[in-house]
Amino acid sequence: MKGPLFRIAYAAALVTAMSAACVSRTKEPLGGKWYVVWERSQIPEAGGTHPFLYRRQGPFGGKRIEENTWRYRYLGDDCVLYVAGNSNRGDLRAACGERPPVVIAKSMDDRTKGYIRDMGITGDPISINGRNLSVREMKSRAGHGG
Repeated sequence: MKGPLFRIAYAAALVTAMSAACVSRTKEPLGGKWYVVWERSQIPEAGGTHPFLYRRQGPFGGKRIEENTWRYRYLGDDCVLYVAGNSNRGDLRAACGERPPVVIAKSMDDRTKGYIRDMGITGDPISINGRNLSVREMKSRAGHGG
């Protein structure tokens, strides 16, 4: 007969496996090595659908860069612009290649005073809090050399 620790470990492994099986994932390519994975939970209590920003690494895997990335745009030259969706950030960020993301503007989520004109993060230049920023300038800030 197995001990109580074995039963607890078995139950925990079973719950983990079942919850992983209840999530469907859809990959949305953005450009370059960037993509968004839409995760949909079949369990209503788990929160529904959420987009996660990834960067492809190697032939099969990717690295999660951001969670709850509802607003995003591929800028070309392997660069991406997005609003960091984690509830304690909400910054407008840009990232190019393997470099870490940089903050373009603070507090741009929907609950704060950050303002991106009606066109959102489309067009060039993009009006952010009344200031026009070109796509080239954002890519430069994110470390793109061209």
